[in-house]
Amino acid sequence: MWYLLMKKWLSKITRREEGVTLLIVLVMMTVGSVLIIPTLNFVATSVNTGEIFEEKLEALYAAEAGVEDAIWKMINDIPGNFPYSYQLTDINGMTVDVVIDKITTIAGVEIGDFGVHADWMIIEKSITYDAGIYTYTITIINNGDGNMKIEKILIDFPPGLEYVPGSTGGELYNDDPTVVGDASTGVTIYWQFDPYPTIPMTESRIHFFQLSGPPDVSGVEGHCCVEASRQDEGTVWDTDSSPFTVTAQAKDSTGTVIATIRTGFWEGGTTSITCWQVNPDT
Repeated sequence: MWYLLMKKWLSKITRREEGVTLLIVLVMMTVGSVLIIPTLNFVATSVNTGEIFEEKLEALYAAEAGVEDAIWKMINDIPGNFPYSYQLTDINGMTVDVVIDKITTIAGVEIGDFGVHADWMIIEKSITYDAGIYTYTITIINNGDGNMKIEKILIDFPPGLEYVPGSTGGELYNDDPTVVGDASTGVTIYWQFDPYPTIPMTESRIHFFQLSGPPDVSGVEGHCCVEASRQDEGTVWDTDSSPFTVTAQAKDSTGTVIATIRTGFWEGGTTSITCWQVNPDT
């Protein structure tokens, strides 16, 4: 009798444990089914993100190739008219639309184009450095017929320099200029003359100012333009360089723009890149 009671009691315990085990298994299966779908979705999202990132990177490389091709053209086979547009095909499986254009505005200031008699004005520039101060002296020479009236002087500088307030002087104009930008981005200094100072034929006038900065600023000479009013004079730069911009857009097979690079540069035998923007409109 005792044996039969013990056997019956043990069988109840075994069935109870099996029931608990089965319950645990069912709970784990339920939790697993809840977790596996988000996990698979996360994996799929990671894969898609990686593919999108790879496409973006390839598009940036393609757009960069467009910029480099445009600069090569400006050095070796400069277009006759601007804006100049063309297309590169099959660059990382994409097409690249390239537009080269002349810059007509710097720091919000309209700059004119070269005149027929731009050679009637000669611009000479000297720079000295002492104790953290650059002193710039610009000499403008009237090399043509008749009087020449100076309308504006604009100089574009690389980062690292700051205009010294009250430092403008010389025979042309003594007021402080408009300064756009700062030492981190580069400054553009602009003098607008009213009334216009006059330089008689064969004579010269000087214009000077100061900038503060370290002694090792790259491109410290900057780019200077002077605009004058006289027959076909136009705008004259201190070098043969002129400012341009190139925009390169990489597009996929549907024509959707994936990446854009816009670059500003000076070109005139040598190339000086002044800015480089990635996806500037986003």
